[in-house]
Amino acid sequence: MKRAALPAVAILLLSAPSALADCEADARAAMLDVAHPVPMRQNVTTEMAGNTIQSFALSTPHGRGMALDANETPVSLWIGGRFYSSADGGESWTLVSEQTQDQRDAQAAGRQRQADEATNITCDYGVDLDGKTVNRFALNYALAGSGIPAKSQYWVDAETRFPWRVIHEFGGANPSVITQNNEPVDTLTIPDPEG
Repeated sequence: MKRAALPAVAILLLSAPSALADCEADARAAMLDVAHPVPMRQNVTTEMAGNTIQSFALSTPHGRGMALDANETPVSLWIGGRFYSSADGGESWTLVSEQTQDQRDAQAAGRQRQADEATNITCDYGVDLDGKTVNRFALNYALAGSGIPAKSQYWVDAETRFPWRVIHEFGGANPSVITQNNEPVDTLTIPDPEG
């Protein structure tokens, strides 16, 4: 007995759930991959209440980072769960807060919940971003703790997973948009106030 061939439309419909599952898994992974694969410099534009603020950040894959103002003057840094500020351009640092391991675990659980509950997920694979081949992911979610509606978009290198661009849009009473254009760097110097 000869089997009838499936029409092309039926084949597409049968493969769609798998493609959708891959898209959702990839998008959720991009949202959770805060431990980017290499050190990077973030060029940050924050738009809020009619104002636009330029700033920069340096960060490592292992939870160390430093924020700089528009003049590239160091203003704060973080190492694990310790957060410091500087009033003298990085000459000295003051410990502002320190998180316990339980607090860090709760934050990680909140990020996981945001990713797990994200909706309106879209994926564009193999698209161009300034001459680089990237995968673009977009997700809507509610911020853990506050419930503020948010949408994030990630332009992730198709091969290395490097996040070339990230845009976060936050709703609520004070809407804002944060755009990060990132670049990998070979080495970073981030001071350690504890020596």
